[in-house]
Amino acid sequence: MKRKKLIYVWVAVAALSLNACSDFLDRYPLEELSNGSFWKTPADAETYAGDLYRRALPGHAIDADINSDNAVHGIKWAAGNVSLGIYDPADFSWNNIPSDKSKNDGEYGTIRACNLLLAKIDDIPGYDPAEKAVVVAEARFLRAFIYFNLIRAYGDVPYLDTPRDLSQVKNIRRTPAAEIYAKIMDDFDDAISKLPVKSALPANKYGRATKGAVQAIKARAALYYHQFETAADAANAVITSGEYELFDRDHTGRYAELFWESQDACNEAVLVHQYKYPNITHYTIGWECFPTLGWGGINPTQSLVDAFECTDGAPIGTSPLYNEKDPFANRDPRLEANVLHDGEVMYGVTIKVAPLKSSGNTGIAQHNDATATGYYHQKFLDPNIDPQSSGWNMNKDWHVVRFAELLLTYAEAKNEITGLDATAFEAVNRVRRRVGLPDLQNTDPAKPTYCATQDDLRQRIRNEWRVEFAQENGFRQWDIRRWGIAKTVLNAPFLGLKYTLTGTGDSQTCTLYEGENIKLAGSKYEDHNVIYPIPQEEMDLHPDWKQNPKY
Repeated sequence: MKRKKLIYVWVAVAALSLNACSDFLDRYPLEELSNGSFWKTPADAETYAGDLYRRALPGHAIDADINSDNAVHGIKWAAGNVSLGIYDPADFSWNNIPSDKSKNDGEYGTIRACNLLLAKIDDIPGYDPAEKAVVVAEARFLRAFIYFNLIRAYGDVPYLDTPRDLSQVKNIRRTPAAEIYAKIMDDFDDAISKLPVKSALPANKYGRATKGAVQAIKARAALYYHQFETAADAANAVITSGEYELFDRDHTGRYAELFWESQDACNEAVLVHQYKYPNITHYTIGWECFPTLGWGGINPTQSLVDAFECTDGAPIGTSPLYNEKDPFANRDPRLEANVLHDGEVMYGVTIKVAPLKSSGNTGIAQHNDATATGYYHQKFLDPNIDPQSSGWNMNKDWHVVRFAELLLTYAEAKNEITGLDATAFEAVNRVRRRVGLPDLQNTDPAKPTYCATQDDLRQRIRNEWRVEFAQENGFRQWDIRRWGIAKTVLNAPFLGLKYTLTGTGDSQTCTLYEGENIKLAGSKYEDHNVIYPIPQEEMDLHPDWKQNPKY
């Protein structure tokens, strides 16, 4: 069976943008670097460590939301089996470039690269101890980040802390995920103790890990495994550091700019994957939605569209402001920032989604890659880029972590610990105020923002996760797993917008937002799908391993 590289573990998806780029470790295989021709000066270690970020950090993972209830893939051939609820071990791989092992790509290739640095760095003479400690901390952080992504996706996996190749280790075992979690927390804590804060990072090291970046990933990992005290403490350390702030925190209507090139280095960025055309680039505009061509890209579902509140802070099902026939009026501004819909103008093209010839390329079902839901993805469509000339070659850095994540992490964790915690309200409300939504509260039952119980606040925080990070970092597929709701939402019908056709032939007309919703195939999910199957190629190499249950 042809292997599909659509696992969407974040480390793996970086290959979508980067596997065509030359880089340091491609030019110098690990075998060559380990034989004495390298590791002579501190500059060698610095160069090597800098290149690890390109391999270890996730890139533009806009496709990942198709593995949740947020979106489907309009480019039908690119959907992948996971989005359909098919978890075939042959579709998964721990190597991004399985035909070329020498490039040491993939999760374990990158882990091996981190381990090689840790093994060789002490051979370098005259290395300032403080500077060496920072590079060691970077390697431990990146290794821990990859291991977190691995255990979240697969559960028990092999743990290597020396520079060995996984395929060459005899009798290797899968280490329990709980043991690996403890090890990565140790790596995080070591890195936190040695790395500088953001403001102390030299300008020429923009994009390298800081104390706040590691605390943020530590909080992410702890939250996933319901270690709420740890998650709250780590998130709060970033929040109170004074190093970061929400972009446009005063709500001047610039939220959409956060996802444009102009805001690469804004104070909301906690950790970024850098891009610089032509050396390292990505194709987000062309992939997610090339409006001038009507390429389907990533199509939001009706469920996602409906998740955005009205401006009074009420869900659409209870707000008097909601008009089903004018559904984008009086809504959370993040809806417009995320969803390109009928009547909008983008790159000089008016989007028309009716399934009629008069709608041109952007209409539903007008060609194989047209929108499947009646909506297009908009989040990263930078209006300052001409997609016909340079849209394929973008410099937009990817926010691996941004400050809003820490606020929602803290809010969720504190609510789980104490329920209706005042600091939890404040954290989630900072995210809401940025877009002009009223505060959630538990003092005035007459307001639609009232949260009477811990579960009320829990559900509102969960919705903030969904709408704030929609079609961005693939959070939704992991959120629905850690919340235990994946079976409910993935097995429910996937819908697009409503429309009604009247008349026939050239006189046929279409009325949007009334009639029946577009019905899509949707996905499938069973309880054991909380983790993925071990890749078949690994099972073939290690016949003594047991496959994850029910695969």
